[in-house]
Amino acid sequence: MPRAVPFAGRRAGPAALKPYLDRLRARFDISMLEPDPLAATRGYADPGDLETALLFAALFAYGRADLIQKTVTRILASMGESPARFCENIARRPAPGWMRGFVYRFHRQADLAALARAVGKARNEHGSLRALFLAHDDPNAETPLPGLTGMARALRRYAKRDTTAFRTLLSDPSGGGASKRWMLYLRWMVRKDGVDPGPWHGAISTARLVIPLDTHVARVARRLGILNRAAADWKSALEVTRFLRQLEPADPVSYDFALCSFGKLGYCVAQVNKNRCQRCDLAQVCLR
Repeated sequence: MPRAVPFAGRRAGPAALKPYLDRLRARFDISMLEPDPLAATRGYADPGDLETALLFAALFAYGRADLIQKTVTRILASMGESPARFCENIARRPAPGWMRGFVYRFHRQADLAALARAVGKARNEHGSLRALFLAHDDPNAETPLPGLTGMARALRRYAKRDTTAFRTLLSDPSGGGASKRWMLYLRWMVRKDGVDPGPWHGAISTARLVIPLDTHVARVARRLGILNRAAADWKSALEVTRFLRQLEPADPVSYDFALCSFGKLGYCVAQVNKNRCQRCDLAQVCLR
């Protein structure tokens, strides 16, 4: 006999949704990391290497998850034991043969080399990417957008490459889009738990983080009534984040890994299937 669906067709409020999302968050842990670009960065302990490796992982986090992980693994392997030191060195002395023939979607070796050069230049001048971020951040702002915008623009200047493809890779977070890759980077950098390594933990408040809104998170959020907007833009990212702050004011983005994995791993699929959906853990609070 089908389970009762008390919220079918109408939105469940924060109090009603919280137990379901809390169970989802507890279910998705480090054992379910694959395939995720974060998996390619495991093994680094030094904060400088982590902030460098995680930036490459975040900026190339578009497309199929398995291909992202494969690409990031290849990039980091080519940098040797210390990605931070590799970028610092390449900023001082270019290495034209590094990753020759590299292609990922519409990015090429020149884009990758420009990014490595920019990261190295930033670290050589500021000491760390964390220091570069903090130099532009406004701790009184609701979100970390000022710090990320300043950081992205500085890296663009250091890269000295102004092509459409490179501007897409190193996008400006203030452009109005969801800035999913930048928000993912900050989630990894600031949160520290069984999934997120948190080399910048304590540098900014986790309460200011914004959900890395992608296709999977947006789909689940709409079906739960968390997101009402059709566009996957900055306003939508804020709408989801503000709802999650009602559940977890100090750390709203703690739900991101579970929400994203729930969609990415096929637990919530784009095409509604009555029999499958009735067995879903979120069936009782799903609008569909």
